[in-house]
Amino acid sequence: MTQHHLRFAPQILARLGEELVPHADLGIMELVRNAYDADAALCQLQISEAEQPGGTLIISDDGDGMTAEQLANGFLLIGKSGKSSNTHTPKFRRKVGEKGLGRIAALRLGTQARIRTRSVDDPDFEHTLTIDWDRIDRSEAVEDVPLAIVSQRCEGATGTTVEISGLRQGITEQDAGRLARSVLMLTGPFTFADGSAFRVTCDSPEFENLSKVITADLLQWAEFRLVAELDEQGKASATLLNWRGEIIKSAGHDDVGRMRQGRGNRDAPMRFSAPPAKFEMWMFNLNPGASKEVRLAQQPTAEIKAWLREVGGVHLYHRQLRVQPYGDTGNDWLIINLRRVASPEVRPSTNNSVGRIQVEDSDDLLQPKTDRSGFVDNLPFLELQEFAKRSLDWSAEQRLELREQRRIGAAPKARDRVKEAEKQFRNLLEAMNPKDSDAPTLDGVADSAVLESFTAGASEVFDSQRQEIEALREDLLLYRTLATVGTSTAVFAHEAMKPAARIINEVKTVSRRVKQHVSEDEYKERFHSSIENSIDSAKTLETFARLPLTLLTKKKRQITDVEFDRECPAIIRLFSRYLDERGIQVEFDLDAEGAIVRSTIADIESILSNLIVNAAHAFTRTDAIRPERTIRVRTRLVAEEDSTRLCLCVDDSGPGIKDISLSAIWLPGKTTRDNGTGLGLTIVRDIVADLRGTQEAREHGELGGAGIIVWLPVHTAGGQGA
Repeated sequence: MTQHHLRFAPQILARLGEELVPHADLGIMELVRNAYDADAALCQLQISEAEQPGGTLIISDDGDGMTAEQLANGFLLIGKSGKSSNTHTPKFRRKVGEKGLGRIAALRLGTQARIRTRSVDDPDFEHTLTIDWDRIDRSEAVEDVPLAIVSQRCEGATGTTVEISGLRQGITEQDAGRLARSVLMLTGPFTFADGSAFRVTCDSPEFENLSKVITADLLQWAEFRLVAELDEQGKASATLLNWRGEIIKSAGHDDVGRMRQGRGNRDAPMRFSAPPAKFEMWMFNLNPGASKEVRLAQQPTAEIKAWLREVGGVHLYHRQLRVQPYGDTGNDWLIINLRRVASPEVRPSTNNSVGRIQVEDSDDLLQPKTDRSGFVDNLPFLELQEFAKRSLDWSAEQRLELREQRRIGAAPKARDRVKEAEKQFRNLLEAMNPKDSDAPTLDGVADSAVLESFTAGASEVFDSQRQEIEALREDLLLYRTLATVGTSTAVFAHEAMKPAARIINEVKTVSRRVKQHVSEDEYKERFHSSIENSIDSAKTLETFARLPLTLLTKKKRQITDVEFDRECPAIIRLFSRYLDERGIQVEFDLDAEGAIVRSTIADIESILSNLIVNAAHAFTRTDAIRPERTIRVRTRLVAEEDSTRLCLCVDDSGPGIKDISLSAIWLPGKTTRDNGTGLGLTIVRDIVADLRGTQEAREHGELGGAGIIVWLPVHTAGGQGA
């Protein structure tokens, strides 16, 4: 019986090569990966007269080379992975080459490809294979064209050279730039930090220009560095370091792996179903003028910006080599830019940060796409993405907390320093009063030490005032936004009161006219409930419109002595209709009679209103299952060694504080509500800090729900004070 074999038309090579790998640089990079698998230390790319069709491309390496048998049964065998029989090279590199489709695409860039190779196992012989693609394309079947391997004895270094001549298309400036970037980013801009045993060069002008930018030693200027790891058991851990390499915060799986956005279960998963990985992110301060650090004054900011335009983003390194397209221009695979837009607080972006994820993947969990454009979106890859996203969220939370600690402490310290400097300066001026005959004057014969003291005192005043201004600048950015919102709210509220009153009058008119045409019994049965509900709703609208106008009254922003227990019920009564409609009862347990806080009515209203509204929103959560809705406001005087403080406790019977840490709830933008601003408790914290008080949050207070406690320094009616 005659035996037959499958035959393939030459067009199949185009289907498997050029069409599956659309960009030439992807195919060329596959040949570079072959050099890596050959244990090469250096791979060189040479481009000759390639701007127009007909040019030449040469890829050479100093690796282990191939024997004639390896050339025939390995290099020419398309579709079989060389990793299946041996996963590591003799130098213990884990092999990265795939099934040869990228190699086919690269070899078919020209009309002819010549491969010359010398093996470490047979160093006295060089083997040459020439592939005439025009001849193959004219044939009926690929296998009809025989390929000969010519071996000859000669001296030379081991390695492989692939020469692709008669390029079908010219390599445009854009193609050359993309190839240069692919080459330079293959091992990345991180090699100076950890060394690299594999280097790739290219002789194109684009490569030279990009090389100066990409290989610049600029990681040292990073303000923060995140190092997160995923171990063999799928457990995450992370450390945030400052520019000195000092640890700011470290955390384990339960904290790093916790989801910080969205609703639902936010707990960390039992494990991430991804291969072990290491994620590093370098984050830069590109606005050094806003900082007082001497180091940032010396920072080459313009150079860093140019560098980040080329390398910014998070790159994925699989077995030490970069995988395209992750981190390419426009490929924000971790969505860090979108997350920064949604919540811009101290988050990295592709414009101000660069990072890498290193994965060895010994179990081959990550599956490359056939067209070499990254990995298939299977569970291990998606879990790797999620690990990186949650690590970035954790880092952003730590940076935000660090910034807030600086911000809330800077203003009071700066004010104290200003007062002390001004006091010393006034004392100095008084000591130099010309009316004092024993004191020197500034008539040119004054003692130089006195002049130096005068100058130093003036400098201290100006410097301390500058620091106070800088400390208040960040507050200004936040509260300028709130002021705009408040002004807009007041305008809309003022206008809303008119239609609300008109609705009430119109409904009452309708009620009177209906009563003229129906009996009293019919009115009560058919119309009374609807009309009364309409009037109540309009009154509620009117109350809500009046509320911001009441809170924004100018006289409430004047410093005065606020008797806390007297003002507390009056403030909460502003929300009575809002609370009544939701079935929320407010209990008062006020026992701080005579406690006076030196503040403004507006500040005290802000504290209480934000705490009440925050507690009321807790009852709208899906896990708020208790039928009773109670908020309790309690005040007590706490006597300490030489001072007295007011203790304000606001407890609710809701589900308590969940899905957010007790420290994070005070940070701006942090909220568990989809439509929340995350600013309410931040405002409370800032006001309390300005009043030189402290605050505390508890997951579960005495009523079972959240508990917020505020301590404020006070004076009592008897004259004792903080």
